Amino acid sequence: MGLRKKITISICIIVLISLFTLCMSIYRKSAEILNEETNNFTEIQILRAQEKIDLLVDRIKMESKLLARDKYVIDFLNNKITTEDLNLILTYQMISKNQKDNYYKDLFIVDLEGVIIASTMGDAMYVDLSEREYIQKSFLTHETQTSDILIALTDGKNIVNTVTPIYNENQEIMGLAGIALRAENFVNFIKDYNVGQTGYFVIIDSNGYILSHRDTSLIGHIYSQEISGLENIHTTDDGLQKTYDDVYLYTYKKMKSNNWILLTLMPKEELNIKSVGLLKYVFIYGFIISISAIFFSIFLSKQISRPIIHITNYIDKAKNNNQMLDDAIYHTRIDLENDKFDFSLDNPSFHQVESFLESVRKKMDKNFNLFEEDAKSLIKKSKDLSSSLEMKSYLTVKFLSTLSHDIRTSLTLIKGYAKGLISNFELDEDTKNRFAQEIYDSAENLQNIVNDVLDSTYEAHCTNESKKEYVKSYGFCEYLFHFSKEYIENFDRIFIGNFDCGTELLYIDRIKIIRVWQNILSNAVKYTEKFTNIYVTICKEDDRMLFKIKDEGMGIRENDKEYICEMFYKSNLSDKNSYGLGLFISKSILNTHHSDIYFESELGKGSTFWFYLDLKPENEENN
Repeated sequence: MGLRKKITISICIIVLISLFTLCMSIYRKSAEILNEETNNFTEIQILRAQEKIDLLVDRIKMESKLLARDKYVIDFLNNKITTEDLNLILTYQMISKNQKDNYYKDLFIVDLEGVIIASTMGDAMYVDLSEREYIQKSFLTHETQTSDILIALTDGKNIVNTVTPIYNENQEIMGLAGIALRAENFVNFIKDYNVGQTGYFVIIDSNGYILSHRDTSLIGHIYSQEISGLENIHTTDDGLQKTYDDVYLYTYKKMKSNNWILLTLMPKEELNIKSVGLLKYVFIYGFIISISAIFFSIFLSKQISRPIIHITNYIDKAKNNNQMLDDAIYHTRIDLENDKFDFSLDNPSFHQVESFLESVRKKMDKNFNLFEEDAKSLIKKSKDLSSSLEMKSYLTVKFLSTLSHDIRTSLTLIKGYAKGLISNFELDEDTKNRFAQEIYDSAENLQNIVNDVLDSTYEAHCTNESKKEYVKSYGFCEYLFHFSKEYIENFDRIFIGNFDCGTELLYIDRIKIIRVWQNILSNAVKYTEKFTNIYVTICKEDDRMLFKIKDEGMGIRENDKEYICEMFYKSNLSDKNSYGLGLFISKSILNTHHSDIYFESELGKGSTFWFYLDLKPENEENN
């Protein structure tokens, strides 16, 4: 086998092995990211579904409380109206409610003996519920109670009951007001929440019975007998948990409503769809790159073998045409036989060959060293890119989860209190005012979310449209200095300031620079304890103004310093009052002013943030 062919095959093998290893590494890392995104999506869906079910249960509890305070119900228990009249009133109320949501099965009143004495269903009259656990618990605790899934004694249908104590003027219990819901209608509240293409939700009550299932015929059955692969998922842990078998990935979480379990079933084959698709593309592009690598190997082998062949031909030619080289080789052989290793460097032909070989060797070593350095740099950049993509994906999902939860909570409160105001039930003025105030507070919270997140994010991406103008440095800096003093002292921190400013000009967007300063200042107050020192420095340094804030707060961890100015990044992920945008927006604004944000921090000892703005001569404004 020829030299060139050996070199070509060796390079091809090395390149193909390297490409295969790199492709599989990229595939495994990408597959992990895709599966993590799927898991995060499932987690978000199950949390959304839980909120909707909890909201339904809370709504029914509120309506049962309103029913318990109904004037006609209290008059009935005081023997002021007849059973027939109350039954007609309850029937009218249920019909009006079912016009919008057809999930009410019955409205009923229970006396102190646990017997139904008023109901919209004639068959339910005088049914004894005294042995029901939720009835006994409501009488004992004087609180609203929601049952697990029940079998109605009238028609054998699956129901869920909610009861609330009814009090007289002396705050004595006169009975219970109850609402019965059709259990199968719980499916309608979560059917729009997809879990992949074929995944679905199941609700299991505290006794292990299926309360909601897409196959309504399974409602009321024991879950362990109907769902293969699960033995016991009841848990005291409030966090999200997962398990799996050969077919499904099970994700479940305990709800606050009666310790019910909200369960999702995701076919495992769906989790692998994206990974398989990704693997296909990896093989396709890997094949294309491999073909290219083979042609590259052929080209490279020609470049490597060409000088070697040239050297060989040169030596052969020198040997055949130069008797002096023959003599040198002959004498060398004799010297080797006599154990005397003595080449004669005085021979010009041999010296030229040796010099040429040495130069070729050095050139090849240099090229291989460059190739090795480039390869290491490429691997490092790939790792950094993968780590950055993983961090961006995690932060974005976390941000969307927090934002959607805040918006949904405010909307839920607005709808709940608005429903109370427009209902037909009589409310006193204090209650109406409280409902109206809650609606106003929730709406104001939504407005703050819009201002803090949506407007701020738009501003961060439109910083090139800054409206810069010449501003007198002394007046502007003096305003920031006095504002800082008032802000810090209002939050019971100790202000220590240093102010020194001339008469030069600043060419800035005044509003946005104030926003940068407020972001840094609010962080200094937010992450420090009361009665600690905060140092504010605004002074001139050469032809620049220095703006610096130093605190004695909690500091920043080393692992967080690299990402502290990234969008959505929060050092404390449990901080619900922050969306991780302040420093990102500040950095974006400063970049448009040919500046940047700088900081140094030590964990447990505090942080210092500062930035610079260029000063302009006072006469430049007229120019």
